[in-house]
Amino acid sequence: MKTGATPARRSGRLVAASLAGVLVALPAAGHASAGTRTPAAATPVTVTVDHSAAGSVGTGFAGFSYEKDRVGAGMFDPHDTALVALFRLLGPGYLRIGGNLVDIVNWNPAGAGGSASEIAPADVTKLAAFAKATGWHVIYGINLKTNTPANAASEAAFAAHALGSNLVAFEIGNEPNVYDTEAAYEASFNTYAAAIRAKVPHAVFDGPGTYRHGSWDAQFAADEKDNGLAMLSMHMYIGSNTTASIAGMLSSNPSSFAADAAAIAGAKSADHIPQWRMTEANSYFHGGAADISNVQAASLWSLDFMEGLAADGAAGVNFHGGTSSQFTLNYSPIAFNGLTPTGVQGVYYGELLWRLAGPGTLHTAAVTGGTGVSAWAIGDNVILDNKGTTAITATVTLPAPATSGSSYILTAPSLTSTAITIAGSSVSGAGAFAPHPTHIAVSGTRMTVNVPAGSAALVVTH
Repeated sequence: MKTGATPARRSGRLVAASLAGVLVALPAAGHASAGTRTPAAATPVTVTVDHSAAGSVGTGFAGFSYEKDRVGAGMFDPHDTALVALFRLLGPGYLRIGGNLVDIVNWNPAGAGGSASEIAPADVTKLAAFAKATGWHVIYGINLKTNTPANAASEAAFAAHALGSNLVAFEIGNEPNVYDTEAAYEASFNTYAAAIRAKVPHAVFDGPGTYRHGSWDAQFAADEKDNGLAMLSMHMYIGSNTTASIAGMLSSNPSSFAADAAAIAGAKSADHIPQWRMTEANSYFHGGAADISNVQAASLWSLDFMEGLAADGAAGVNFHGGTSSQFTLNYSPIAFNGLTPTGVQGVYYGELLWRLAGPGTLHTAAVTGGTGVSAWAIGDNVILDNKGTTAITATVTLPAPATSGSSYILTAPSLTSTAITIAGSSVSGAGAFAPHPTHIAVSGTRMTVNVPAGSAALVVTH
């Protein structure tokens, strides 16, 4: 979780038109079902999907990130059927355990377990059972700031044994650029990695896990490519929650990460690192802002954010959430009362629509007409993200012929609403989801899709 940062840069590959000035009058973003408001006439839009590949989307692209202390607190309980169901609905995916508290909460091999102030063997055993119950893989963070190499190796050995094939990589520390130089972090990383590999010979790692700072990645990748580095990683937030706004959030893609994403993608390619991943991200740091980070606007923002990452070669993103002793995590995809899940919020719905699109080749799309409309395809399935204040009727040219389509509309009464549905269904706190997609006629490679204002549509073609 970010504790301080500079505002996002405004440069990079274009995904959507700037929304500054478009979304100020938020009440105008309603839909016909919102009451007596008369909807404006739909704006005609044309969407042409590019046949060439712009990237790829694999299984588990949309994941979660949680604070390390949640392990000791007992949040990841295989007997919590509701939380297991909510993870399964999006999975199988990648759960990253880290955040600010990874460098505060330490391993106690003699601990009894069940305390948020430390990590004990029983806590890791419970986490491993949760991973197996959900089918999710774990990126496991290790304390760097207040730890020793020997204690880190002890924890890593236990975690590797408990998690087994569900373990993806170890992560050493959190956002080291906030408190260290690249050279100093690498020296610490090497010391800890050597200690861990002495006990876990086949251990692999991700890093450097900086807050932005893509300038670290070329050096880090070149130096560590033969030292068990399996994944380059980076974190991203738009900026501080003191500057949060819906207009700013929706206009932040892709400028908020373009330069750093390009740097990390280049380092991955140059040094043949298997993948890079945005292992922690969300809208605004310090927990986001209520009525901005947890509403319909956040679901639309998350869709554009994921598309931009996929186009920059990322293997996926872990949206930060859960609960924290430091801040109220307004942006959490899953909402909690203590350790009990109570429902899902904006970003979860964006992740779910992305998940429903399935894995496949990413195709960009040219959009003509409308304001605040972006579009792309994953495989033969098309996503249209309408962040504007009027409904659109989109004439879409597909990358391949189809016979029909099923349309899943992600919508809410307004951009500030938490009453979000996909194809007519919300997701309950117990993980129940029963969508009813509508039929879309397709003629060859052409189809027409209606998307309400402040909504998104996924068309799965057949």
